[in-house]
Amino acid sequence: MRWYIALRYLLSHKRQSLVCVAGVTISVMMFITMVALMKGFEDKFIVETVESSGHITIDDEPRETRTKILERIYTDPNALIEVNNVKPRENVKKIKNAAGLMQQLRHLRGIVAVAPEVDGDAIATYGTKTLNVSVLGVDPEEQLRVTTIGKDMVEGNFNRLRTTADGLIIGQGIADLLGAKLNDEITLASNTGGRTSARVVGIFATGVTPVDYSRAYMLINSAQTLLDKKNIINNIIVRTADYTKAQSFAAQIESIAGYKTESWQESNANFLKIFAIQSIITYIITGALLIVAAFGVLNILIMAVLERVSDIAILKSFGLSRADITWIYVFQGLMIGLIGTVLGEIIGKLSIEALRRLPIQVEGLIKSEGLLMSENRGMYISAFISSMVIVLLAAVYPARRAASYDPVEVIRGAH
Repeated sequence: MRWYIALRYLLSHKRQSLVCVAGVTISVMMFITMVALMKGFEDKFIVETVESSGHITIDDEPRETRTKILERIYTDPNALIEVNNVKPRENVKKIKNAAGLMQQLRHLRGIVAVAPEVDGDAIATYGTKTLNVSVLGVDPEEQLRVTTIGKDMVEGNFNRLRTTADGLIIGQGIADLLGAKLNDEITLASNTGGRTSARVVGIFATGVTPVDYSRAYMLINSAQTLLDKKNIINNIIVRTADYTKAQSFAAQIESIAGYKTESWQESNANFLKIFAIQSIITYIITGALLIVAAFGVLNILIMAVLERVSDIAILKSFGLSRADITWIYVFQGLMIGLIGTVLGEIIGKLSIEALRRLPIQVEGLIKSEGLLMSENRGMYISAFISSMVIVLLAAVYPARRAASYDPVEVIRGAH
């Protein structure tokens, strides 16, 4: 009976009902589309950065920088400590016994692969153009195990580093800025005085601008010579079975290695904060749209109550209780919300597929040939629950107001 009356009331005001349904539909569609768009760029950045750079990085410097002996004497954290006539030591920064540490890490459960690296800055020169690049000296076979850089190659082959003397693999951005192509000769000069002429044996494109426009790979021995770091390993890259658990693995590895160990979450903390802010803004905007739609439902139901005061009095005189009247109008809100939400999710899904196919060139922090849209079951569930809760809350006040009318007073003409 309640459902039947609610449906009759809803259909008797088709135009107003359609406006309410359209408001909910548009709000849900915008919620799904905007979340998918923001999530797409975030997922692209995280996946490409993590997979091309490794899950965990062990640096050649200790994490602990405090002086425990002085802290025992000067317990005040604000105390000023001055040390005079100190001659700084010229320590060569490196990971001691890197081979032994890597062998130990390979036996840890959850560790998939480990690879050595030596890194440094250099100036790349091709013709009249110069560019600052970050040179990574790697073992090709090990690097392909800890990262997916091999899959990002657009020209050449990563294993050519092993077969070509002074081979060099550069990012697509570096190649574009220098105008260099496959098999061209590029001159590299480090700040330590090292200089070499390297042949481009490969070009990669991860889609992450900071990586593609700055990174170059060399064979580890060649990079050690160029950077004046003979027999030095200053980074160890670790790949885990689950990159989402990299932080817990990093803490475990740091306690073993004694060197600063960063997970990809820590290395990219600034970018992750930006994405978090973007997500908050997205939810605020889409939430506001849902609230606006809820006010539309509230307004229509209030008008429906005012127009049917006499009907409400008659229904009560036939024995319907306050709860029955309340549920009639709650059911109207429920039907509006249900129809609008389902249509919104269907149109939202179609919008995602349409936006994916738009030929839009995107280049910024991330580079892609179209809009990046990422969807999952959770965002559809969140949209459904949020819209239904907001619409039902909007229906409560008109429903309670309708239930509060006294049929005797209405019939007597008090209302």
